[in-house]
Amino acid sequence: MIKRIRLILAAGLLLVLTGCFSQSVDELYAPPKAPDDYLKLDEKINEMLNAGGEYAAPLTGELTQKVQLQDLDGDGVQEAIAFFRVSSDERQLKICIYRQSDQDYELAAMIESAGTAINVVGYQDVDGVPGKEIIVGWQQSDKLYSLAAYSIHNDQVLEMMRTEYTDFQVCDLDMDGINEIVVIHTGTAENGNRAELYDYRNGMLELDSAAPLSRNITGLSENGVRTGQLQGGAPAVFVDCLYSANGSYSTGTDLSAFNNTTYSDDGHITDIFAWKNGKMQNITLNTTTGESDSTIRWYTTVSAKDINQDGILELPDPYALNDPDSLSIAVNFWAIRWLQYDINGNSDLVFTTYYNDRDRWYFILPESWEGKITVSRNDVAGGERAVIFSYWEEGGEAEPVPFLVIYALSGDNRFMRANMAGRFRLLPDDTDSDTIYAARLLQCDWDCGLDEEGVRQNFALITNEWSYEK
Repeated sequence: MIKRIRLILAAGLLLVLTGCFSQSVDELYAPPKAPDDYLKLDEKINEMLNAGGEYAAPLTGELTQKVQLQDLDGDGVQEAIAFFRVSSDERQLKICIYRQSDQDYELAAMIESAGTAINVVGYQDVDGVPGKEIIVGWQQSDKLYSLAAYSIHNDQVLEMMRTEYTDFQVCDLDMDGINEIVVIHTGTAENGNRAELYDYRNGMLELDSAAPLSRNITGLSENGVRTGQLQGGAPAVFVDCLYSANGSYSTGTDLSAFNNTTYSDDGHITDIFAWKNGKMQNITLNTTTGESDSTIRWYTTVSAKDINQDGILELPDPYALNDPDSLSIAVNFWAIRWLQYDINGNSDLVFTTYYNDRDRWYFILPESWEGKITVSRNDVAGGERAVIFSYWEEGGEAEPVPFLVIYALSGDNRFMRANMAGRFRLLPDDTDSDTIYAARLLQCDWDCGLDEEGVRQNFALITNEWSYEK
């Protein structure tokens, strides 16, 4: 009886498998077919390509696809936006908006411009009407860029604004519930380096107000324009620029210590723009010097970030740590004071860190350590990199006394080295990591004020929190 049941089950299974594999071998290994609507879209795009066009996707930013999907009119259905160059036309660059119609796609609108490339594109609501406007950075030539914003209503294209630009951000600076566009201009005449705010009025984006950038800037730093919050929650645009050593800050300063890839004659300066007294203002600008004096820095590896993750952007204020073993005047180790700013441009200290960009960690320095420590490195072959904190007061004759070592350990034996006598792990969830971080407290007559748990609490990894947002 049991044997008969087994035969019946086997026969049934064979029938099921035969039904599942009724397709031919060619059908089984054929690539999946695109949905019909995308095939229809492809046909429309090919019409432009067959007419002499070629793809011309945006060069920079996060949105660099040659065909993009966005809900421009706010109806819940995405339009397709494709980017082309038609070399035979006077206005070579073209942005085609395709809208679904029943089971087909149709060319609903086209944006055209002269130029050599589409530099960047973004989609934002800047008029308060449901849907999104298209914001385009056109590259006119090697050094000339223009920014334009377009609304698409009833398949009609309206150019809402156009201006030359170096960079820009879209944000609700005046907190009225509708985004504005903040445009940054650099590389112009001395008085032309500025920020401009464009706001929506009467169907257009009009220049509302402008504020100067600091004097003696030589251009934007990489990823130098971003939005963030001030103390109290007010939005702001932070503009980080390269700063010439010929500025007022450097008067009487010996800059010979700043001559390598990390710190040089070109420092950085950050201007903060916020909405105040009914207009956009540079809230950190010293009107006497024409510069945001409090934000100038010569150590340039570290940039602004929300270091304590409270939603407020902090600016770094580096200062050199004492180094009794250095025979040169060049600075080897830096501490970073992290400052928050309020709407009046006043700053408050959050905390101070030793910021180890090389090993991707930072350590919060207790206030009692200021002026009493020095730092050194000991990188051992085989994947052990150590930073040594020592007690040493400037001007003292005694040798530095090590009291804390933080290790970055890599390689196959990293677990064994992390568990060596006296060492303790700093992160609880690094078992699967290629790098393990450990520390050791050394015997020292000076009380650093921290135990193992205190060291763990003051240690953190450096994360890449910059995001591209237009």
